[in-house]
Amino acid sequence: MAKFRKTLEEKAEEVSSVPNRKQWDKAIPSIVRREIALTVDQIKRLKQRHDEQFRQLLRLECYVQTDLRRLESRAPKFIQYHFPEKEKFKQRLFDIEKERQSLNSKLEENTQGLENKLLNLINQHEQLDFDVKI
Repeated sequence: MAKFRKTLEEKAEEVSSVPNRKQWDKAIPSIVRREIALTVDQIKRLKQRHDEQFRQLLRLECYVQTDLRRLESRAPKFIQYHFPEKEKFKQRLFDIEKERQSLNSKLEENTQGLENKLLNLINQHEQLDFDVKI
C-alpha cells in the first residue's frame, strides 16, 4: 500500500505542476488540477502536523523517562520501596503510548480520506484531459 501511496502522490505532483499562467485558467481540467494541488498540500500539512505532534510526544516521553530514572536512582537498592510517584510516571508513559497510537490511527484515517479524494480527482483529470485531446 505504501508503494501505491507514493506513486499516487507522485502522479498528483506531476498533474498539478503547471506553469503559473495556466494555473488559474477557467477550463475544467485546470479546476481539477487546482483541487489536486490543494489536496496534495493538505496531505503534506497533515503529515507535518503529525510529525510535530509525534516529536512532542517523544520529547514528553523522554522527560518522563528521565524523571523515572532519577526517582529509581534515589531508591535504596537493597529494599523494595513502593513509590507512588513511580506508578504515576509509569501511568503517564502508558498514557503517552495510548495517545501516540490514537494519533497514528487518526493520521491513517485522515490520510486515507484525502488519498481517496486525490485518486478520484486524478481519474477525473485524466478523463477530462483525454476528452480535450480528442
